[in-house]
Amino acid sequence: MTVRQIAAVKTARYAVLGPEDGPPNEVWMACHGYGQLVTHWARHFHALERPGRLVVVPEALNRFYVGEIGARDRRVGASWMTREEREADIEDVVRYLDDVFVAACARADVDPQTVPLTAFGFSQGTASVVRWLALSPLISRRPTRAARVILWGGGMPHDLDLGAHADWLAEAGVTLVAGDRDGFATPARVMEQEARLKAAGVPVETVSFAGEHRLNERVLREVGAA
Repeated sequence: MTVRQIAAVKTARYAVLGPEDGPPNEVWMACHGYGQLVTHWARHFHALERPGRLVVVPEALNRFYVGEIGARDRRVGASWMTREEREADIEDVVRYLDDVFVAACARADVDPQTVPLTAFGFSQGTASVVRWLALSPLISRRPTRAARVILWGGGMPHDLDLGAHADWLAEAGVTLVAGDRDGFATPARVMEQEARLKAAGVPVETVSFAGEHRLNERVLREVGAA
């Protein structure tokens, strides 16, 4: 048996929250976690709305049914990637996030090469948004890849060479956010991420709150106001 690859066109969607009366002063790219959909998850980002800020929330390309097979009204979620055809999926995600960023900036009449960019990831989306910053030719041509990197309930991709990317990460700084009862980004894992980044010379801010593996409106407002 021979397995081959072919590039396919797929229709995707993203949500935007922000100014409609003029170009924004900053753009946030916010990547959701495993099994979430943009139509529901993007609502959290009303907490970040402020004059001059455009929040762009792309939906992962792979939708699937969540829950028990055969159950009625099964919820639909989306995933960024799996271990299957991993390298091809990473390339697809990087290309896709480029397209979303450029399209959102064009509609907002702002230059994607110069507008201040905050990269935000939640859970599985943390690795996706960092890989985008690290691997995108578009982002690499910006004077500053990102003004801020905020990773909530997750962390850096385990296979990212921090030494090779320390300069732009240090320029942006990394904020790690997690609830004190987060079953995925446990306190021990957050400390491990913090130590790994600091060892590479990357400034790290750690934000903890009373809660589980989910966004928190109060903390989101505080992080957005920083």
